[in-house]
Amino acid sequence: MARVKPFWLDEGFEIAEACRHSYLSLLVQGAPGQCSPSPLYYLAQRLSVRTLKSFDEGIAVSYRRVSLIAAGLLVFVITLALQTRLGAPWALVAAATLASQPLFAHYAAENRPYMSWLLLFALTVLVAAEAASRPWREVGRGRRTALAASAVALALVALPGALQAGLACVLCALSWLRTSEDRRETRAALAWSLLLAAACMALGLYFGARSPCRAYDAGHLALRFPDRAGLVRPVLSLIWGDGVAGDIGNVLLLLGLVPALRLRPRFASRAGDGARRTRFAAWLAAGVGAQVGFTVLLAAHVFQFGYYFLPRVFLHLAVCRALLVALGGWSLMGSLAERAPVAGRTALQTLALGLAVLAVASAFSLERQDVEERRLAWPAAGTGPCAATGTLVVDVPAGMTDWALGPNVIVRLSEERRRCGAGASSDERHVLVGGGESGDYHFSAARAPGAVALEQCGRPVVLGP
Repeated sequence: MARVKPFWLDEGFEIAEACRHSYLSLLVQGAPGQCSPSPLYYLAQRLSVRTLKSFDEGIAVSYRRVSLIAAGLLVFVITLALQTRLGAPWALVAAATLASQPLFAHYAAENRPYMSWLLLFALTVLVAAEAASRPWREVGRGRRTALAASAVALALVALPGALQAGLACVLCALSWLRTSEDRRETRAALAWSLLLAAACMALGLYFGARSPCRAYDAGHLALRFPDRAGLVRPVLSLIWGDGVAGDIGNVLLLLGLVPALRLRPRFASRAGDGARRTRFAAWLAAGVGAQVGFTVLLAAHVFQFGYYFLPRVFLHLAVCRALLVALGGWSLMGSLAERAPVAGRTALQTLALGLAVLAVASAFSLERQDVEERRLAWPAAGTGPCAATGTLVVDVPAGMTDWALGPNVIVRLSEERRRCGAGASSDERHVLVGGGESGDYHFSAARAPGAVALEQCGRPVVLGP
C-alpha cells in the first residue's frame, strides 16, 4: 500500500522541512513551518532520509518508512503489553481492532507524524498503567525511567501529546498517593510524578509558542453548528463502531470502563498475579477514560479556534477504542469464569477474534479499493513515451523556494522509471524541475543555465540503476 498510495504534496513538505534544518535546530526550535512544530518526528525523518542508499524505484516506500516502522511497533507494543496482563486472545483483539480502523492503514502508509504520535501515546498509557498498578516503593528505577522516557517523547512528538503525557503522570501520582505508607513516600512519589508532568507541559508550551499558526482559515472543514458538513460523525467513528462487529465492539468498549470502578483501597494492598492484573486493568481503564475525556477538551479547543475538525486530529481515539475493547472482553470473561463452562468461554473468545479479523479484512479491502481508485486519477507518472531512463541528475532553478516539490518530483520520476522498466544504462541526463504547483520537469543532456543541483539532506539527488 505504501508503494501504490499517491504521494501527496504535504508528504513532500514534511521531508523538505526535515532536511532544511540541522538536527540541533530541529531539536531546539522544532519544525518552523508546521502548526505542530514538536521536533521528534522530524528528527527521525531527517535521519531516515540521510540514510537512504539511493533514490530508486522504491523511494515512495523509503520516504514512508518512519510511519511504517511506527505502525508496526504500535501493533507490537499493544499486543505484547496486553498479552502479558490480559492474555493472548484479548491482546490480539486489541491489535485487530486498531488495525481495522481505515485511517490506521491510511496514515501508516503516509509520512506524517500521526503513527509516531499513536505509538508514543499507547506506550505512555500502558507504561503509566503498569506503574500506577504498583505502590511507589515497588516501582523500580527501570519502570520510572520507561515512564519518563515515553512521556517526554510523547510531549516532543505532537502538541496534544504534552497534555496527554502530563495527564498520565498525574494519574500515576493519584495512584501512588493512595498507596503510600508514610509522608516520606508520599512526598517522593508526588514530587517525581508532578515534576515529570510539569516538564511535559513545559515542552508543550514551549513548542506551542513557536507554532506559526495563530489564526486558521479551515473553511468548510471548520466545525460549525448545525453540523451540515457532517464533520462530527467521522470523528466519532474512531471510537464508536458501525455494523455488527462495530456494535459488539461498542458493548465491549463500555464494559472496558468497568475495571475503573474497582479502584478501591482494599485492592491496592492485595498480592498475587491475579490482583496485579486487576489493578493494571483498573488503572488502564481509568487512564484511557481520562484520555477520552481530554479529547472533549481538545475538540472544544479545535472548535473555538476554527482549526480543521478532521479525524486525524483525534486519531488517538482509535488506540483508546482498541484498549477499551480488549479490557471489556477481559472483564466479561472474568465475570463468566465461574458461571460459564470452558467451552462457552472459548467460543466467546473465538467469536471476538473472528469478528476482529473480519473487521480488519473489510477495512483493508476498502482502503485498497480507495487507493486504486485515486491512483487512476493521479497524474504522478506519465503515460506517454518513456524518458526517465538511464542516470538522472535532478536540478532546480537557482533560488527556488518551493522545497516541497523536490520529494514529490523524485517520487514521480521513480514511478515513471518503474513504468518504463528503466534498466542499466551509461547515459546521464539532467532533469530540471519547474516551479509552480504542477511540478513539471524537463530533460536535457546538460545542466540548464541558471540551474543548480537539487540536494536532499545534504546529498545531491541522482536517480539511477
